[in-house]
Amino acid sequence: MRLALTNSINRYAGGTWTPARLSSLLGWYRNNTDILKTGPAPAANGDDVIQWSDQSGNDNHATSSGNYFHFDSATGGLISEEGVNSDLHIPQLNFAGEFSMYMKVKLLTISGSSTDLFFYDDNTASQDFFRVQSATEIRGKINNSTKIGFSAGIDTGTFLNIGIERNSSNRVDMFLNGAPQTQIGTSGYHVGVLSGTLDIDSIAGNLDGIIAEVVITGKGLSASERTNLNNYLTAI
Repeated sequence: MRLALTNSINRYAGGTWTPARLSSLLGWYRNNTDILKTGPAPAANGDDVIQWSDQSGNDNHATSSGNYFHFDSATGGLISEEGVNSDLHIPQLNFAGEFSMYMKVKLLTISGSSTDLFFYDDNTASQDFFRVQSATEIRGKINNSTKIGFSAGIDTGTFLNIGIERNSSNRVDMFLNGAPQTQIGTSGYHVGVLSGTLDIDSIAGNLDGIIAEVVITGKGLSASERTNLNNYLTAI
């Protein structure tokens, strides 16, 4: 039986690149690592997950108070079930400037509207969020801004590396499998740079799928960091 390991891992072993090398790493929810059931104890296949322990060293552990997340030994990730309050809660992160948030995820269905959330503030979910709006759009808001959207082909049933970044110039970009996606510029959408504080305290709300890994930093990534992260996530 494959278990969610709780032993300490040398993140630089053999010179292999991992998210530990990213500057300003704030949260790293690593595949098949420190995923716990009630006890706490290492989760086995199908167990309800109460915590996905942060590997960044900041103790920003992701916790679940319900039975919405189950360990999936085949992928080393968490199976998420749609439902009220079905999110992984983390200590609140407040981004007044740069950030990067990445998730390797396989969506099983896309419900649209206010579901299929990647990252958001549970208390003000309509003001600070990024989510799958449809099979062709990733949408978000920062500090109750006008909606910002990106055209992206979101396939169900396959793992995707999805990332949102804001750089030092307040430019917000969305990346799909390492490739930048086009910002939507039609009427009703915010266009251009976007300032304001993004508050995040929840991951994977009302999302039907499998989350393999999550990485959060307090800076936008360089081109080489982005390539390394995408290659790392793809190899999981």
